[in-house]
Amino acid sequence: MSRVRNADEFLLRFRGISHEYERSFGPALSNLRSQYTGRPEEEVLNELLEVHARTYYVNAFLAALNWRLDKKPTDGLPNLVPEVPVRSVEKGSIRFLDYLGFESETDRPLLIVETKRPRASLPRAPTPAATYSEILSRGLAGDGLIGEWNEWLDTLRDYVRSIYKKSQEVPRRVVITNGNWLILFLDPADAFLEGGEREPSRIVVFQDRSDIEGRFTEVFRHLEHQQVLGEAPPLTPGELPFHAQEVDRAMHGLRLRYVEVTGIYQSNPVIKVAPVIWLRTRYGAWLRVESPPREYELARGDAELRAHLSEVQQAAQKLLVEVNKRLDTSLQAYPLTRHYEDEDAFAALSGVREQNSDEFLLVTGDKTHYLLPDPSVPSCPYHDWQVCQSDGVSSNPEPLVVPSVDPRSFFASGALHHCAHRDVSTAKASQITATNRARCGPRSGAEGQAFCEIWRFEQHLCCRTCAYEEVCTKAPVFRLPCQRPAPFVSRLEQVSEAEVYHGSQ
Repeated sequence: MSRVRNADEFLLRFRGISHEYERSFGPALSNLRSQYTGRPEEEVLNELLEVHARTYYVNAFLAALNWRLDKKPTDGLPNLVPEVPVRSVEKGSIRFLDYLGFESETDRPLLIVETKRPRASLPRAPTPAATYSEILSRGLAGDGLIGEWNEWLDTLRDYVRSIYKKSQEVPRRVVITNGNWLILFLDPADAFLEGGEREPSRIVVFQDRSDIEGRFTEVFRHLEHQQVLGEAPPLTPGELPFHAQEVDRAMHGLRLRYVEVTGIYQSNPVIKVAPVIWLRTRYGAWLRVESPPREYELARGDAELRAHLSEVQQAAQKLLVEVNKRLDTSLQAYPLTRHYEDEDAFAALSGVREQNSDEFLLVTGDKTHYLLPDPSVPSCPYHDWQVCQSDGVSSNPEPLVVPSVDPRSFFASGALHHCAHRDVSTAKASQITATNRARCGPRSGAEGQAFCEIWRFEQHLCCRTCAYEEVCTKAPVFRLPCQRPAPFVSRLEQVSEAEVYHGSQ
């Protein structure tokens, strides 16, 4: 079975699961039902048929998310194994997980899937609650739920804690499903370990297959194998040799924190960054290496900004040297444009990812910052709102004379890193949709999000001063009003070209 490459392909596979089940197994099951109709074994048979149906649906669903059960022995263990034995921390006995997904290289646990009979219902509480997520949060906190749900949540808690005790790693995701509804715990540590808040917003409930289909991008984003695999915890250089083997790619990146500082009359944006190194193993896993606690606050003045960019560059290069030293390698920073062109690598590690509210992880490739020191197009007039206004293309009713939090613009009108052009602003804010996705090119955002990679923390940056410029300008839908100068061709090159031309006559 080929790898599912995107959320749209997952949707097509998911829609085909029911059809394939009926086409492949329907006639045989119909014969069995006819054979046993009216006999005492009928109830037992029906229960077995439910088990078969659930198993088929769950296997097919996980396969559509690239959790594989069908690798050859020579490929190593598959990344999803059914009926995995684990010693219970609560009972001391051996219990069996329905499915355990893990990283092939390190055996790091990634996914627990628990299945229930098809007739099992979603959780209910004796007192009303607004959402199923809130009901589950109450149950995790000790409140009584109707039916078997407290027992099921206790089982999941035991599984997570048993895995954690054995590996010192918490699985990235936990799922419980009956083949129709599906409940996804995005933060198993918060849900099941001691001290967790049991936050309802980290528990996602899909009420049935129609709900899964309607929210298919959400399912893919949170459960697809590479997506889960790519969310590795940060490592320091000293920890790296214990986790990384056969690393084949390195890239620069940043952790970024956006802060709104409230003043007397207005709020001001503050941006802090810290360099990271992204490493890819030959198994496709991504590791993030950091060197805490140093962080760098973005500056605005030209001289101060250049000093900031230089300081971050030195720290990033020093971190890469340290990584190579620890791994005994000589890796060079991989170009950002090539990372975006690599479908598998980009699916596992998108260019910009929001971790929490206003906290982001950036991939900058061969560049050490998302900002460039100078525009790639010199003397562009559209940094200034007044010029844009004169040309009838100003992006806002008034100029942003100071840094702004609404819209988010770290640099004010007139600065080399500011763009005041209306067409650029509207293009960057345009939604990614199912119909324009292919023409947008590789994007970190899902459908409905802005085209601009960094739009959530910066909406008026001059694209010619952005590390993602070459990525974005490849998209057929995106055209900038300023154009790069034509490549310079020396007199010697012109003569050589002429000689080649005349020599071929």
